[in-house]
Amino acid sequence: MVLADGPHAVIPGVLSWAAFSPAHKVELRSHAVATGEGWLVLDPIPLAAGWPDGLGPVRAVILTNGNHGRAADAWSARGIPVWAPDGVEIDDARVTRRHGEADGFPPDAFPVALAGGAPGETAWWFPRIPLVAFGDAVVNLEGRGLELLPDRYCTDPVRLRRSIRTRLPERF
Repeated sequence: MVLADGPHAVIPGVLSWAAFSPAHKVELRSHAVATGEGWLVLDPIPLAAGWPDGLGPVRAVILTNGNHGRAADAWSARGIPVWAPDGVEIDDARVTRRHGEADGFPPDAFPVALAGGAPGETAWWFPRIPLVAFGDAVVNLEGRGLELLPDRYCTDPVRLRRSIRTRLPERF
């Protein structure tokens, strides 16, 4: 995988970076969201220069499904906690907590399990911004636009659609 350039602001309190993955034949994207307890880095791909100085502390790395271990091992090796979905194995990353655990998350970040997507598919709701961050349940592929994860990549496409309709905040 090509290393991503430094993160850039998408909206206040949300950073993004991306790199093309020849293995996946798609651009992979990572985000970081500022919370009152530090940055939460979602599904990190490697940054060419590492986390930029002056941005503040990283509270945790969040993996949104079992396919997104990516560069979590590098963050965990630096002592950054890695949070992963219940019931999935993540290669090489030292997972320190599971999304299904009820306490310990920043008060402005909430995991929302989305059954039927990729194994362990979890969206994260940040009501203060307001923002819902998806792993793969909703994708934005070049030339196709915003859409639900194609059925062939879902564990149960009907269940994923139902999860998105019923589990996400109405304001979303």
